[in-house]
Amino acid sequence: MARKLILHIGTPKTGSTSVQHTLFAHRDQLAAAGVHWGDSTREPRAAAPRHSSVSHALRRGPRKWDAERDAILADFDASGHDTLLLSDEVLSECGAKAIARMAEFAAPFETTVICYLRRQDRYVESLWNQYCGEGRREPRSIRKFATAREVRKRLDYGAMLDAWRGVGTVKAVSFDAARSALVPGFLGALGLDMTLTDEVRKNVSPSMNCAALLAQLNRQGVTYNRAKVIKAFRHDTLKTALGRTLRRALLAELQDANTELAARYGVTFDDTMPDEPDRPLYAPTEAALAHAISRLAPGRKAGAKAKDATDPTG
Repeated sequence: MARKLILHIGTPKTGSTSVQHTLFAHRDQLAAAGVHWGDSTREPRAAAPRHSSVSHALRRGPRKWDAERDAILADFDASGHDTLLLSDEVLSECGAKAIARMAEFAAPFETTVICYLRRQDRYVESLWNQYCGEGRREPRSIRKFATAREVRKRLDYGAMLDAWRGVGTVKAVSFDAARSALVPGFLGALGLDMTLTDEVRKNVSPSMNCAALLAQLNRQGVTYNRAKVIKAFRHDTLKTALGRTLRRALLAELQDANTELAARYGVTFDDTMPDEPDRPLYAPTEAALAHAISRLAPGRKAGAKAKDATDPTG
């Protein structure tokens, strides 16, 4: 019987971290079902329950990949199981050469590629939010970020999935529809008849007001304590930043691509639109910023509460 390979390739900002933490926490239960969670302790993120070493090696040429491939296979062979599970959301960002290397690796396996997709306007906002606060310190406004060529290129999901069809059977899932039960949906999509309890929720994004301030600070090149800034906005719940005009334009531009996506991969997105201003969020609203500053002020009592700042108009 052919051995099986499951590749969870992302995309980023579709609950990948939560799925990975949950699967890692239940790796013994997976093993009992014959599924081996591959060793995820190799660099560059050895401490995270994610197979970051896979995309890292694939994108760094044959020599690096050969060593990674040998390590993956040695670990899998030692497990004695017939199914190997690898999860790395950065795989969805790999280019043709990296995917070709993965196709060669996957050839002896019965391979399933699973990918979660988020409606593109929401994906752009979530990605911008993440980039503003992480190591890359994104300085662009949401408008400039959303209209950048390298970002728009990532929004043609059908083209990305087509590239992976040479690796194995591609299964695409709408994150928006599955987010309330990510892990059960993940297992069900793969035909794994098992139940994992205590789904772990990780990597929850800060509010968009917070992201807008972080982008401003990044543009100014100032030094700041990211954790403290995010904590100052912890009561803020603003979830949108694109604005009505830019959101509608982006979705209209992708309408044909999403029609093809539905036809080829069965993924559709809802058509609900948030209640938001016409213009993008260029800066945190006045109310949100005032509340955040009050929480950063020296002498503020621990545990003091402040009214939520959710007014999107400022």
